[in-house]
Amino acid sequence: MTTKRGYPVILFFSSAHCQPCKPVEEMLKRINVSLFGKRLTIEKIDIEKNRQLTEKYRITSLPTLIIGDRRLSIQIQEQEIIDAILSAFISSVKI
Repeated sequence: MTTKRGYPVILFFSSAHCQPCKPVEEMLKRINVSLFGKRLTIEKIDIEKNRQLTEKYRITSLPTLIIGDRRLSIQIQEQEIIDAILSAFISSVKI
């Protein structure tokens, strides 16, 4: 999933009680500002409030990010996020 400008949409599955989700959220914000000038769309999805999307994407652990065709879970590193964003961005470009 991409925006009109071709930037990938990031699905960030979390919950209000997920402590490991907080640093991932901070990484996403930092990456969005410093590398992409706030052009990324980050959709934070609370699994407790949105069961339909949670089931659709078969979320079984938190935090989970869906970026393009990549799924990142549990111990997510900043470079993994950047790589997934760049991969999704490149795959969205029509040649």
